[in-house]
Amino acid sequence: MEGQFHICVVANGFPNKKIPQYTFVEQICRSFADYGWKVTVIAPQSITKCIVRREGLDPYFRMEYTGKGNRIDVYRPRFFSVGNLKLLGKSWNASCFSAAVGRAFRSIKQKPDVCYGHFWDCAFAIYHSAQKSQIPLFVACGEAELTIFDSFRPEVLSGFSNYVSGVICVSTKNQQESVSTGLTVLEKCSVIPNAVDPSRFYRKDKLQMRRQFGFDTDDFIVAFVGGFIHRKGTQRIASAISLLADPSVKSVFLGKTMGNDACEPECEGILFKGSVPHDRIADYLNCADVFVMPTLHEGCCNANIEAMACGLPIISSDLPFNYDILDPSFSILIDPMDIGQIAEAIRILKDDPLRRQRMADAALEHARQYTLEKRAEKIIGFMEQCINQPVI
Repeated sequence: MEGQFHICVVANGFPNKKIPQYTFVEQICRSFADYGWKVTVIAPQSITKCIVRREGLDPYFRMEYTGKGNRIDVYRPRFFSVGNLKLLGKSWNASCFSAAVGRAFRSIKQKPDVCYGHFWDCAFAIYHSAQKSQIPLFVACGEAELTIFDSFRPEVLSGFSNYVSGVICVSTKNQQESVSTGLTVLEKCSVIPNAVDPSRFYRKDKLQMRRQFGFDTDDFIVAFVGGFIHRKGTQRIASAISLLADPSVKSVFLGKTMGNDACEPECEGILFKGSVPHDRIADYLNCADVFVMPTLHEGCCNANIEAMACGLPIISSDLPFNYDILDPSFSILIDPMDIGQIAEAIRILKDDPLRRQRMADAALEHARQYTLEKRAEKIIGFMEQCINQPVI
């Protein structure tokens, strides 16, 4: 193949300097670019949401550069979203999103060699463009819950599912869901969990970090990162801390309230609560003694991997989405709805500093396999295996 290999990534969003959302999309795109591929991103933006949230619209086109100087072309076509409105059985939002993707795709001068939808709905949005140009299409399946059937009927998705060349699943749970719902077949799937940037998430001196933030060196600090919502379990963590009734147990909640599921944590001993820039999360994690994430639904919990990379023992949900990345050497799995179990796991680690240290060291070692570079290499290897397969 002549010229630089070109991948087109379609996603629901892409971060800018003011709004650091969808950093996981940016990270994989940077990894593709640093591998030597030409990367084009299409991430439509809802005019409606920008108005409601008082967020400025990104320009239609901009160029980003990786730390190594490799370019990423970012297209941000606009569309109007209108809630859950359906017309003739089709989701208005999904149809408008797909139309925006199609407009941006047609404006790309050098057509891509492969299309990559970040989640099933984004892959479907680029499907007709890819099919028309006979470009292989891949899906990154990382959803907490599959929602594509909320937008399209199964019979509409049949041809799309047959056309997809391969599916990168972030967990065995996601793979099983994709296969059982008929979106794909097992032979097209590869399980490749999420990963972190080791230049941002790594172990730092805990005492130094605590002094930086003014935290007491003798406190036992519980950390959480994510949306302040019921699904993530922020108030269940707060209730577990209250149940312990131990004034030495403190907490750090990094995130913000989100949508109708908002559930802001309230308990004694909160040292910090709120959102911080993504590159500061590791500083707060390195102040903590344990990371707690009693989430109900995930694809693959990136926050757990980030905490592992900082050398933290993990307390998280005894649910399938965690089974690919967590093991007993550095984690305690609990019923995410059982406040008593959450409290007891925190107490166990607080009262046993030797076990806590062993788990911290094991977490750090385990996290070494979950780097962005290694993940990108696995994804690229999988796509290269599939790329010469005939497209139906």
